[in-house]
Amino acid sequence: MTRGLCAALLLIAALPIVAAPGAQAPMQSSPEQIVLPPELMAAEPATLAVLSLDGRVEAGVKLVLSNGEVVTTDESGRAHFLGPPDAGILIARIPGTELRAAADVLHRAGAEKLEIATVPAMVALKDRFTIIGDGFQGDADRNQVELDGQPAFVLAASPIELVILASSKTAPGSVRFAVKTGANEVSAQTTLVDVLPDTTHDIVRPGKKGKLVLHVSGTAQPVNLDVRNMTPGILGFKHGEREHVRTRGGADNSATVEVKGLRAGDFSYVVTLEPKLGVADVEAARDFLQAADKLAKGDVKRHIEKILTKLRSGHTDIRGARKEFAKIATANSASDLQALIQAAGKALNGESAVGRERTNP
Repeated sequence: MTRGLCAALLLIAALPIVAAPGAQAPMQSSPEQIVLPPELMAAEPATLAVLSLDGRVEAGVKLVLSNGEVVTTDESGRAHFLGPPDAGILIARIPGTELRAAADVLHRAGAEKLEIATVPAMVALKDRFTIIGDGFQGDADRNQVELDGQPAFVLAASPIELVILASSKTAPGSVRFAVKTGANEVSAQTTLVDVLPDTTHDIVRPGKKGKLVLHVSGTAQPVNLDVRNMTPGILGFKHGEREHVRTRGGADNSATVEVKGLRAGDFSYVVTLEPKLGVADVEAARDFLQAADKLAKGDVKRHIEKILTKLRSGHTDIRGARKEFAKIATANSASDLQALIQAAGKALNGESAVGRERTNP
């Protein structure tokens, strides 16, 4: 697998603010995100990946793990390592940057058979997604994954979780998801959707109102989308920098976002498939938050302790925990604390993202 693999369509501005026709500045690639399996098994093999700002896997990136191990991503943009010997939290860092990611380390016996426990009901074609099960291989390449017969790329892996990227050749719609390890194979169903802009409407001029029309293919059911404005100085949304919209469903399964051009230049936005609330990994969220509580101070610490109270065994209040979690504010710069909080949020909610970039004339 080459470095050119696009692991998520998070597009950034590639042109100057004011550009002559045909002029283009080079896209600079740099590490943007570490992809870890949300859960690892103690003392068992695992695989992580590093993505650049334009969503491509990055080779030759050195990472330091909190258990003292140092790894470097290979030509596939991934690195293999062993989980820590004991249960707890593993944090991966890229030296010289503020990039961090956290994973929950579990201590239990490995499964005797291959099985899939959880697959997202709906996933985005251009984004990675996580499946939960047992009997997977921590060495990502030892898992053969297919969606409707098309090979998928395993970005990150542990014996209990795989982080998958579908092939661009896979058609949106209901697809059979299959995982093979050696002679064993298991399968499940999921719905693969694509989000595409209507380029006939996706034209915004400075000082003028416009609209972004988003079409969803792969399902006729209404889909909830979260649209984030990545260039607020160039493009304005009607309700702040984030819009929550729902597609109309049916043959024209689309949604519209009202915008206004602020000045000439490139603009970009990211569209997220809003997760269906109600399915939360309470154990992982609790582990991440307990680790975060040791680092937090002030209001952040108070909010974390309230959430932990709502997540205590036997008295779990997921809705209340999510409501309290929304009140947490951390510094913009990355830190171990922020990595733990982000991981806790994913355990409570889940994420899926695609993106799009256009230019104001």
